[in-house]
Amino acid sequence: MTGTIENREKFLATLLEKRGGVELPFEAYQPISNLPETHLAHLTTDELLAIARDQAARVSANLIETTASKMNEVIAGLIEKSGGEQVMIPTTDEFDHFGIQVESNQLVQWKIGAEYRDENIMAAQNSNVAVAVAKFFLAESATIAVESEAGQGRSLHFLPTHYISVIPLSRMVARSTQAASWFEENKKPGSTLHFISGPSNSGDIEMQLVVGLHGPLEINYVIVKDL
Repeated sequence: MTGTIENREKFLATLLEKRGGVELPFEAYQPISNLPETHLAHLTTDELLAIARDQAARVSANLIETTASKMNEVIAGLIEKSGGEQVMIPTTDEFDHFGIQVESNQLVQWKIGAEYRDENIMAAQNSNVAVAVAKFFLAESATIAVESEAGQGRSLHFLPTHYISVIPLSRMVARSTQAASWFEENKKPGSTLHFISGPSNSGDIEMQLVVGLHGPLEINYVIVKDL
């Protein structure tokens, strides 16, 4: 990945000052291996999916495999299982592109525009379920990569109690560097990429794992094999 390093000279000057003005010869970083570019690269899609299943269990995420013809039925079943109530969806073209239809009598949609910021946050906070499409699914850690942009702010991904991530199998990659490389080349102004591995949890409080501590209590990965 390439890009501009902002405030580089100022940062280096501060380091030099802290060292008492003593300069050291420059030594270019040499990676000790090529694992960031090759990890799991030799595996087939089925083998990567098998790894993802095991990792999903490790991060307390529910992984459901389905087909495009049954996808909406699976989504409806997960919403019902989660208790229904208010369901929030993004405003993007991906739902139409993949044929995703969310049925709910309490359906709310993310509103585009800075003037709706507080309203969107409140709607996400009051939603029991959110449904969104993952930009990538990392097999190595059962992690979804989601993009926050005009049609789906980060509140949609983090505030609802239950989260349903629709994942076209074609968007499964082996490792995080692939998602990061894509984002570096295709990022939109003001957008951010979030990596989410299962429901929120914390294992550093008296060595006790607490799920749903600061985000969704439950995350469902819906892998659609023929998308």
